Amino acid sequence: MKRIVYIIWILTVSMLFVSCASSKKSLQRGDYYSAVMEAIRQLRSSPNNKKQQQVLSQAYPLLQENSLRKIKNAMELNATNKYSIAADEYITLNRVADAIFTSPRALQIIPYPQQYNRELSEVLSKAAEEAYQLGEMQLRFNTIEGAREAYLNFMKADEYINGYRDVKTKIALALEMATFKIIVKKPVTPQRYQLTSDFFYNNLMAQISRITGNSFVRFYTEEEAYRERLMQPDQYLLLDFEDFSVGNIRESKSTVELSRDSVLVGTTTVNGRSQNVYGRVKAEFTSFRREVSAQGVLSAKIVNAANNRVEQHRNFPGTFVWFNEWATYKGDERALTDAQKKMAKTEPLMPPPQQDLFIEFTKPIFDQTVNFVRSYYNRYR
Repeated sequence: MKRIVYIIWILTVSMLFVSCASSKKSLQRGDYYSAVMEAIRQLRSSPNNKKQQQVLSQAYPLLQENSLRKIKNAMELNATNKYSIAADEYITLNRVADAIFTSPRALQIIPYPQQYNRELSEVLSKAAEEAYQLGEMQLRFNTIEGAREAYLNFMKADEYINGYRDVKTKIALALEMATFKIIVKKPVTPQRYQLTSDFFYNNLMAQISRITGNSFVRFYTEEEAYRERLMQPDQYLLLDFEDFSVGNIRESKSTVELSRDSVLVGTTTVNGRSQNVYGRVKAEFTSFRREVSAQGVLSAKIVNAANNRVEQHRNFPGTFVWFNEWATYKGDERALTDAQKKMAKTEPLMPPPQQDLFIEFTKPIFDQTVNFVRSYYNRYR
């Protein structure tokens, strides 16, 4: 029990040390907001933490001064996003003030955290219009990069004033223009494997649609592209199973002579007394092994839709071998090891269906393909 209490104490002290170091490091590198918020968080659970009190008392005035300086500079320089800068800084200062009000110890250290509600209300509509106009300008560039900047600005305008003008429509338009669109072509296989190939493809589509973590990249099936009338994708991802074979059978047989000494083989009577008789026992042990293999290669090509240029091409191999082992013997079972006895009781099995073999050899291919797509399309984040 004492040991458990000691471990808990060590973990608590370690967590407090890490938190303190985190807020202090944030203060030292000029990240006053993170320093203030971490100190407030710690003071809620540990009001007497002297180091967090010190961090808060130092970081809050610096945060306030730095935010007001950014606003003043943006206005004096007439920056194109001056109202957005002002709105963002006032929102930050208000968020910090709210956090202080919810921490009794922090409120004792900073008894009058200033709120900038009036100043914020004066710039919000200007910031929304400013972000909206910047988005409009960036949309006119008619490029993916411009559309992405426009999307972010329209989102910001909507955050300042929800539903500002027709910003919801603009957000959808900018996202459509900003999204890199890829049609993923389904691999074509002989009809007896097509169902399994479709299973592979559907799982792959589900996985790669999640892996980018990026709203600016979208993968389409051919059916989706047709349904949504996508006439000009940016790229094609062409998938094709090449050089694959399923159901190759290989059988082998091995026979060995076994013997074991000092085995009880009977009894005899000597001078009227029964005695055990030990001798050598022999057996002929034959083992069988049946292997059924499936193997193949998936070709994955990323093709530029505008000029049919191959941007990337990779081949991903996969192999699966199913096997079954059994055995027979002639002679004395006692010559066999326990493993050989168990093997001799095993019956030969029928191989799994070819569809199952197809699925198994594509499993390592699936992982390789997902990693390839993740690596390539991370550049479009």
